Amino acid sequence: MKRKSTIIISIVFVFLIFRGSIANARTNEFFDILGEIVYGEECLNAWQIEEAKKAAEKVLLLAPDDPHVCFFVGKVRFYEGRYEESLNFLKKTQKAPEIIPEGEEFYHFVQTIYQTAGKFKEIESEHFLFRFLEEKDAILAEYALDTLESAYHAIGSDLDYFPQDKILVEVYPDAESFCTISTLKQEEIETSGTVAICLFNRVIITSPRLQPRGYEWLDTLTHEYVHYVIMKKTYNRVPVWLHEGIAKYEERRWLGDDTPALPVSLESLLAEAVEKDYFITFEQMHPSLAKLEKREDTALAFAEVFTAVDYLFLQGGYVLITAILDEIKRGLDAKDAISSVIGIPFDMFEKNWLQYLKEKKLRRVHGIKILPTKLKETSAIVDDLESVAEIEVKEARKFAMLGDLLRREGLYSAAIIEYEKAFKRAENISPQIQNKLATAYIRDTQYAKAEEVLKAALEYYPEYTTTYISLGELYQRKGEYQTAIDFLSQANRVNPFNPIVHTNLIELYTKLGDKERAAEEMRRLKMVTRFYGQDSEITEK
Repeated sequence: MKRKSTIIISIVFVFLIFRGSIANARTNEFFDILGEIVYGEECLNAWQIEEAKKAAEKVLLLAPDDPHVCFFVGKVRFYEGRYEESLNFLKKTQKAPEIIPEGEEFYHFVQTIYQTAGKFKEIESEHFLFRFLEEKDAILAEYALDTLESAYHAIGSDLDYFPQDKILVEVYPDAESFCTISTLKQEEIETSGTVAICLFNRVIITSPRLQPRGYEWLDTLTHEYVHYVIMKKTYNRVPVWLHEGIAKYEERRWLGDDTPALPVSLESLLAEAVEKDYFITFEQMHPSLAKLEKREDTALAFAEVFTAVDYLFLQGGYVLITAILDEIKRGLDAKDAISSVIGIPFDMFEKNWLQYLKEKKLRRVHGIKILPTKLKETSAIVDDLESVAEIEVKEARKFAMLGDLLRREGLYSAAIIEYEKAFKRAENISPQIQNKLATAYIRDTQYAKAEEVLKAALEYYPEYTTTYISLGELYQRKGEYQTAIDFLSQANRVNPFNPIVHTNLIELYTKLGDKERAAEEMRRLKMVTRFYGQDSEITEK
């Protein structure tokens, strides 16, 4: 960092001398301003925003109208999430484009973001500022802050770091605004499955409205918060692979999950990688997993780094992981930090970790796939036609469509036959067909078979929200109301916009005599249906 600072100081010094941008400042003030700006930029890069703010206040006192000062202060205000103030400072740089050539581009970048962020409503908890577009995403605030506060304590305890300033969290309501703030292209987002990012001193997620059945957005919030903690704790010095590994390992800790485990889909990908000796190297993961060319490669990379952190954890728990982070903070390269803490060369660590993978007896499930990501605002409910269209194999699609027709006519036994044909013809394990088959079993009162199908679907695709809704219906029909409530509550972790979930919860709480919770769900149902204007009685498949 010192060498980089010296280079920056030299370049800026020569530039300012020839441009005379602080012509009226005394020599000592000139060096004070220059030094504070360079130091402040380093603080921004290291996510030490409080220190950058102090530098900004100092230079504002010395030269409030200087373009360099205004550009720097505008950046600091942007990192603070103070968009309007940021734009006011950045506007001043437009008068001197020859002095700040990058000023115009950054001004338009912030201005574009402000077109969305300027409409955000902000609510706060003890440690977080949560921003969202009220008319569309208000329901997210019902769940997000409780999750984030749980994450704050769990992650802080694990990684020995509790941010002192309130953490900014923003929900972006459409693909275009998320692409802008994330600096990612939509193709990169959909290829990699990136629906959230930790950038510019904040946690940024897309609304689960933008996918047909939502996504595991509360786990994702925690995942990105872990990135935030690592950035702050280590001065932004941790490489991507270790960053993502710790974040993946910790993303469900808000639930009190003490035994992190890979989803079956990722475990299966990793098992295949071990068989074929095909891995994504740590170097290939730089600068971002979102830059990998295939969604399967991104998923495999997550599986790899999860197990790398799991292997480190087995060597010494969170004490060892935090010791590695502390060594990185002190300036050691990540490889050297790991070697120093575990007492062996890094290449030996990699060999031991790969051997650990081979000995784990990872389960490979043929036919399981990585579900696609499409950022597009859709209906809150996926109907039969849409779910059939998601089935990839034409012949399987044909049988599923026939099954839908028979089921709607009440011919459940006949529908089951067609769905079973569809399941056999499908080249992959299809959660769409599994849920259709289970629904027909439920309507035919074959509850044991429905439960078997749905539990398999849940194991393979825990992100597929329809399965939670189907399980809720199953247990409601069986009279196991609390179990039904538990599954429907899990559906909200994936897609709180589905009115069916809230409608069914109202009915269940009413049957249990819990008027307060029934009223709460009625309020949430009105929040959802007011935006979508849909009939909450439609059944999702």
